[in-house]
Amino acid sequence: MIFESKLYKILRYAFLLLALAFVIIPIIPLLFLAFKTGNEFRGTSYFQPPANWLNMYNFAYALRVGRLLESLVTTIVILTVSLFFSIGFACMVSYVTQRFDFRGRRAVMLFYALTMFIPVVTTQVVVFRIIWTLGLVNKIGSLMLLYSGTGIVDIYIVHNLLKTIPRDLDEAALLDGCGYFRIFFSIILPLLKPAIVTLAVIKGIGIYNDFYVPNLYLIRGPQTLTLALYRFFAGLSTPFEVVSAAVLMATIPVIALFVFAQRYIYNGLAGAVKT
Repeated sequence: MIFESKLYKILRYAFLLLALAFVIIPIIPLLFLAFKTGNEFRGTSYFQPPANWLNMYNFAYALRVGRLLESLVTTIVILTVSLFFSIGFACMVSYVTQRFDFRGRRAVMLFYALTMFIPVVTTQVVVFRIIWTLGLVNKIGSLMLLYSGTGIVDIYIVHNLLKTIPRDLDEAALLDGCGYFRIFFSIILPLLKPAIVTLAVIKGIGIYNDFYVPNLYLIRGPQTLTLALYRFFAGLSTPFEVVSAAVLMATIPVIALFVFAQRYIYNGLAGAVKT
């Protein structure tokens, strides 16, 4: 048993180190190339550090020519509005379906679950027609509207955390004269913080990295960060070291968000799989 335990630990850490290598190795050349000059890029190895770590020309070029700062602000606006409504809907639907027993509750959950089995691509013609009729094509309102929906996974994450919150809190608040809206916003919602942060990070990264939807609905006009990066890279004359700097700048907000919120993510996901 002792031998098996040691072997298990060795294999576990070996697997973790191997997985870490697959994640870190592609980032190292990206980091090095972002600070290199054009001559260094052509004359040195990808894994050779730059001569000057204070070389900010590539970053300044990407911001000025690629208009990345403007597209980042647009992405943040879309992200903030979309997450506000999407997570708000998820919390309210979860609260109603978990706390109240009413006719049609199972049907509501079933309809949400069925949406998982419908390929998104098959509905795009109809959805695009609706967005076109509303006059939202080439406007960031189209992305806000499409991203504001919630899904069964979001509901389950909040649903399972709600199970850990005693119903006695609701009953005590009702006895004190509180209505259901005040109970939800003043008592239940603050206790859902781990699930809210988890959804914000998971859905936020998905929206931040999405290319398909912005490319479909923002043909002209404002650009999201991924769309600006794609159109910036589409020019074959863009130096690769500048491309590396732009990609590095685009990944920093996501890494910072995950590092800041990882404690809440683990708690939220633990509540999501609890039975």
